[in-house]
Amino acid sequence: MKVGDLVRNKRMVHGNPATPTTPVPAGYTGVVLAVREDTLNNPPLFDYVDVMLSVDGVTRFCGNYADGFFEVVDEN
Repeated sequence: MKVGDLVRNKRMVHGNPATPTTPVPAGYTGVVLAVREDTLNNPPLFDYVDVMLSVDGVTRFCGNYADGFFEVVDEN
């Protein structure tokens, strides 16, 4: 997974926990904004991603999620 990839959330996600928002159910598409390596575990378990989802025409930022919450959408 890399910045700019088109992705779909595989599990329910939330926006920033500091600003409560309605959960986003699985199945929405978005774009990867940032990817960070796991520096908390040795060996690393996953990468962290920031994704901007489109939910019924409204953009929703989902930050600092494990990359396993999303799957890259195959454009073929």
